[in-house]
Amino acid sequence: MPQVKQQIIEMALNGSGIRDMARVLEISPCTVFMELKKKSPALSRSTSRC
Repeated sequence: MPQVKQQIIEMALNGSGIRDMARVLEISPCTVFMELKKKSPALSRSTSRC
């Protein structure tokens, strides 16, 4: 599961949508959403530098 969490983050940073990520990773969209919600402060820090 840690590698799936990393893939979610990488896909989000590359602009993939929640449903796309869920379909590709074969997991629930709710799982994707919850993981992104947990990581949102880290994502906002990494994208603010662009």
